[in-house]
Amino acid sequence: MHKTIWFKIHWFLGITAGIILLIVGATGAILSFEKEIMKAINSDTYYVKVIEGQDKLTTKELLEKFQASNPKAKINSISFSLDATSSTVINIAGEGENARRGISKYVNPYTAEVLPDLVGKDFFGFILRLHRWLAFPQEIREVGKQTVAISTISLIVLIISALVIYWGRIKHAFFKSFTFKFKHKGRAFLSTMHSAVGMWVIPLYLLASLTGLFWSYEWYNNALYKIAGVEKPQRMQQPQQPQAQKEPKSEQQKAPEQRERKPEGQRAERGQGQRPQGESSSSKFADIQKAVEMFNVFVQRDYSNVTLRFPQKGTVYSFSYLDTDPAHYRARNTLEVDINSWQLLKHERYNDLPLNERLMKSILPLHTGEYFGIIGQTLMFIASALMALFTITGFMLYINRHKKKKSKIEQQKV
Repeated sequence: MHKTIWFKIHWFLGITAGIILLIVGATGAILSFEKEIMKAINSDTYYVKVIEGQDKLTTKELLEKFQASNPKAKINSISFSLDATSSTVINIAGEGENARRGISKYVNPYTAEVLPDLVGKDFFGFILRLHRWLAFPQEIREVGKQTVAISTISLIVLIISALVIYWGRIKHAFFKSFTFKFKHKGRAFLSTMHSAVGMWVIPLYLLASLTGLFWSYEWYNNALYKIAGVEKPQRMQQPQQPQAQKEPKSEQQKAPEQRERKPEGQRAERGQGQRPQGESSSSKFADIQKAVEMFNVFVQRDYSNVTLRFPQKGTVYSFSYLDTDPAHYRARNTLEVDINSWQLLKHERYNDLPLNERLMKSILPLHTGEYFGIIGQTLMFIASALMALFTITGFMLYINRHKKKKSKIEQQKV
């Protein structure tokens, strides 16, 4: 009796949530290798030609040249690499939908030339919106978001109901439940293929679903942090528009040319030192240059990429960097320095964190499979693409069953 109930739950959710799951799966598959595709079709933006005999501009020189060419731009951050062929990314304040993330400009680190905008960015942006909230407009975005969330929960229930329905076969012929035969025809072929392929992707669908809900519900998000025993990070507030023009300039604080490097064990208070109000861009860029030099002293290792967000006040600078061979693209390390006291305030390395903290910092790589390397990424891509198979075969099985049931009723009437 309970098996019949679970069967009805399975087909009902498959019919009602199937189309949404097909969209989410297809868009997820497209997004699986977004970074690789973007780098392949935008090589002139991501990479630059090394000019023989010419060094990269210093951070201060690069920012000054960029600001001179874009005097109205408010720079939020800069990202750069030790790789001689990599471009530098300067993020500037944006408006509307770009207000939170800003606008990234790719710059030649040797000449400060602004490189072409990324091709394909708008396409993948649309696919991401389709994946997360069905690309509904801002006014009804929450409706799309909740539709995807409910469909994700439906997928979990579909997995549970499928295991209940096929438990007999799984229990008595576990390994056989992962196979199907092409010699079967019609409904028998569809049914065995639907269930056998499903057995292979169950772990991947559970992982994608359980991590996907992280962005759907605040209570779920909070619960994961609580279960993991990890403090939830606070979202950074949007930087306020500068009012330097209205505020009187104060004399720039002069820093010593050289300071004795202090051991890592010494710590300064985070609020130590305040940037002068209304300081000029030149003095601000000089402080940033000093912070970058301190970072290179204290990091004591090579890195593939580092991002520095410019503080609105104070003299504490926080760097987020990736090792040359990171576990994944979210395995970022944090280093903080105080340019006023020449002290290292914090150096938190991803690999040194306990497992629970590493996992909570890796929700997105877990969701995409990249946490497990290229193999996990490829398997998640295949599983996402196969969602179309389950939707189509599920509908075919439903229609076939409905026709047989209708035919049986008509025969009984005769």
